[in-house]
Amino acid sequence: MVFWSTGSVSTHVGAIIGWNNIPAGVSGTVLNNIVEQEINFIELFISDTIDSTAIAEKYQPATIDLTMSKVLLSIDASQGGIDSVSLGELSVSEGAGGNSQLANQLRADAILRLKELGRSIRFTRVQGG
Repeated sequence: MVFWSTGSVSTHVGAIIGWNNIPAGVSGTVLNNIVEQEINFIELFISDTIDSTAIAEKYQPATIDLTMSKVLLSIDASQGGIDSVSLGELSVSEGAGGNSQLANQLRADAILRLKELGRSIRFTRVQGG
């Protein structure tokens, strides 16, 4: 089993998107913070804990897709190129959306991957007195 850290995810995402395409304001510490935020999202979604220094293989694809989605949206935001906005089920589009459309698809794919993993359910029994 190969474990990744937040830095490994950042490096992989940077290589896929291309470091020259990622503005300085989105790289480095900011990119690592985006990875951490997406790990927190996954933890809440699956009701389990993920060590950010040892991300298990089963969580890596979703972590990568979620991070790439957020980075692509950040690139659009920093370059003023957002032509569609999504808030939950509400989506507003003003034309063909380059990065925004890809970002939304990556996020949807990541959530499908998480659903395939399932969620941890914990039961406790309470004795009334």
